[in-house]
Amino acid sequence: MLRHTSNTAGDAEGAKAPKPTIAEVIDKIGYGWSQVRTGIAGGGVWMADGSELLLISAVTRAVADEWQLSASMQGFVVTVVFFGLLLGNLCSGPASAYFGRRDVIVVSYVGIFFFSVVCSLAPNITWLLTWRFIVGWFIGFGQPAWLAVNTEMTPTPWRMVSGAMTQSLFSLGEIYAALLIMQDDPSLKVLHWRMLLQLGSVPALVLALLSMFMLPHSPSFLAMQGRRDEAIAVLETMRDQNGADKFSVDFSLHAPPAKTENDGFFAVFFKQLVVLSGSKLLAPTLVLMLSCFNSNLALYGCLFAFPQVLPDVLDSGAGSQLLVGALMELPGYAIGAYLGSRCFRKTASKFYFTLQACFLLTFILGAKNVHGWFLFKVAMYIGYYGIKMAPMIGFSVIYQMSTEIYPANARTTGTALCLAGGRVAAMMGPLIYEVAVELTGTWMFFFLFMAACTVLNLYVIDIVPETAGVTLQDEIDEPVTEKSYGDRVMD
Repeated sequence: MLRHTSNTAGDAEGAKAPKPTIAEVIDKIGYGWSQVRTGIAGGGVWMADGSELLLISAVTRAVADEWQLSASMQGFVVTVVFFGLLLGNLCSGPASAYFGRRDVIVVSYVGIFFFSVVCSLAPNITWLLTWRFIVGWFIGFGQPAWLAVNTEMTPTPWRMVSGAMTQSLFSLGEIYAALLIMQDDPSLKVLHWRMLLQLGSVPALVLALLSMFMLPHSPSFLAMQGRRDEAIAVLETMRDQNGADKFSVDFSLHAPPAKTENDGFFAVFFKQLVVLSGSKLLAPTLVLMLSCFNSNLALYGCLFAFPQVLPDVLDSGAGSQLLVGALMELPGYAIGAYLGSRCFRKTASKFYFTLQACFLLTFILGAKNVHGWFLFKVAMYIGYYGIKMAPMIGFSVIYQMSTEIYPANARTTGTALCLAGGRVAAMMGPLIYEVAVELTGTWMFFFLFMAACTVLNLYVIDIVPETAGVTLQDEIDEPVTEKSYGDRVMD
């Protein structure tokens, strides 16, 4: 690491020692106000996600009553949103590498707000499905871009904590939506869905304005585009906002630029796919896609299932339980941040998968016998709150791993593929639930299926390389700089 003294001394030392990488410069800058500003402006993609998805799941019954929809079509109303999320995630990777992570996030916010309002004006189910698909696309478009920004602009010891903190904004969005629902109808039986969708779009509008003024470009992206002076300017701003010493933020870049002047959008995308399909990244990518699949199935499948199940197993207060369930997600992020900072990433992942399976089985046992012995009702609540909390542990750890294993020249597309694996589960969740209920007459098999998928992940997660304390790479063949386990934990 370079030491700043005077220009002459700095030049002399620079001739003897190599310049640090961008990741090493950011480690020296440290965590502070710069990351907080960026987290609010960019991490809000999770808040918009939570608000929109809980609302559309909760109002499905009201939409079905207005247009006399079948059970399968009710599930499809939510599934089409997740199909949009899937395609948005896939488009985000190459778009973030070509246009920049910041611009993708801003466009995401604007699209969520505009098309959510349009959804509330839909005259029939065909138009509603069309507009909800587009809303889902814009939600998915911003998420891989933010995960890359967070990892690239956060010091190594703080990456896990920062990721969990911004992902907890998802729960804040759910809380906002739950309060809107409770104000409209706590029983969830007579909801004014058009008004709720309009009010649910407000966070996206506010975040769009904040991101335009508070969210900088990632210095890693700028450097990979050959815009070195702009990258240095961003690093200097981060240094000054955090109150760090006035040291030089000049850096070395081990990878060639991701884009030359003659490269088009698809040429950049193809370069990233070549990196991801190599022997070192293909298997870990597939395992992380499976991990994201299981985590998303637990969260989004239950996000759709609980508004249908709770009114049947509870005599009253189903709406308030949606709010309490959203609040229970917050401890999950805290636990995920703690485990990810104090343990190996894979150890934390295994803890999550085990916990998730236990809570799913506990909910089944309690809810199927809720009107019997009082301990069954206690088990139902433990399982319900646990199911709401545990996926947040998984998201905190797995999403962070999905950015850390990739080099800068393929990070957004690799992350996008992992998230897309999760979106397949989110898309299939409502349909799996409705089909399971139609075929078996009970919701129990849906929860059993999720428990089986969760257990499967325990046996394959070891394929993913450990990333705790590993310095981010510019290219896949770059030597990995890794601290000992004792140095990985935060002081």
